[in-house]
Amino acid sequence: MPVGSPGFVGSRLREAREARQMTAVALSELIGVTPSGISLYERGHSSPSPDVLQKITAALNFKIEFFLRPDKDMADTTRQTIFERSRSSATKATRRRAQHRRVWLREVIQYLNRFVEFPKPEVPTSHFQSNWLSTSDADIESAAKDVRRFWNLGDGPISNMTLLVENHGVVVTLIDMKANNLDAFSTWDRADNRPYIVLGSDAQSAFRTRFNVCHELGHLILHGDVSPLEFKDRKYFRLIEAQADRFAAAFLTPATTFAFDMTTPSLEVFRVLKPKWRTSIKMMIHRAQELEIIDREEARRLYINYNRRGWNREEPLDRDYQLEEPRLVRRAFEAIVENSIIERSQVSAALPFNPEDIEQLANLPYGYLSEDSAYSWAIRELNSGFADS
Repeated sequence: MPVGSPGFVGSRLREAREARQMTAVALSELIGVTPSGISLYERGHSSPSPDVLQKITAALNFKIEFFLRPDKDMADTTRQTIFERSRSSATKATRRRAQHRRVWLREVIQYLNRFVEFPKPEVPTSHFQSNWLSTSDADIESAAKDVRRFWNLGDGPISNMTLLVENHGVVVTLIDMKANNLDAFSTWDRADNRPYIVLGSDAQSAFRTRFNVCHELGHLILHGDVSPLEFKDRKYFRLIEAQADRFAAAFLTPATTFAFDMTTPSLEVFRVLKPKWRTSIKMMIHRAQELEIIDREEARRLYINYNRRGWNREEPLDRDYQLEEPRLVRRAFEAIVENSIIERSQVSAALPFNPEDIEQLANLPYGYLSEDSAYSWAIRELNSGFADS
């Protein structure tokens, strides 16, 4: 009788496979096991032999320890609402891959908490949460203004939206979603009582990403009482997304100060204002109509000319600005590694993920956690030079 691998957790195999976006059929061909055998492993009805487990770890690029961990994380995520931008057009496989990585990020944060203190979450939960179905546009404008006051921001442009939310305790990561139809998602994780925003790095402009950060912030503030079933309900989904969009527009372009710049709305005026407000021209047209600075017909003419210029594919200045990179988790790693609080090898040993996965989640340079990488060698040489001088 074949001997299995003691402690093997079948649901971890499915998690690893989904995280790599690999089908059961593709995995079965790589390791020489039938698709039905993979299904039995994942449902916990059988366990792979040690030799087969080695093949699984090689095919999926995971440590063996990953498959021996109790699985309670995905149960946690099903009980909390995950707000997904462009949810309707993203495939289930894309969403699952991204959600797995967000749960891994939480484990990375829990590990880092042993050595560093992250900012306490200071995201004011709106008093509109308990009655979000009846929240008006005026309520949302007021909520955006309240958050600006709470964070002492004034009514001017925000220089770095990602850094702003990180400074107030939101964990942000920028990952390759492997799809351009899932822009971002967010959740307030109950396991560590901390908000998370996951952004896609897939061919996005800095302006669109900033809006996504603010859109997800709107969910965290306005929609704490929205259940997973409500968010999945199409009739509620559109309203919830529209409310988050309105919050993002109100937060990024406060009514009074933005309107002051709108003396003669035109595409050229919006083009000039784009570097100031750090928002897309399309968003500014929409915002001007929201604030009744222009009427529906004026907005229609602007959109027509906008499309004629090809700006619906790429706006002016999109290539001139870099994405706002998350810094919070990266700097935590830099603090403990570069101050010799812990060795790079100890990080990899303590976490059940491969160094490459940790680096991606923490927005670290490739090879940062590898002792023998070219990056680590260059850092050691640099530090040695400072010590000798």
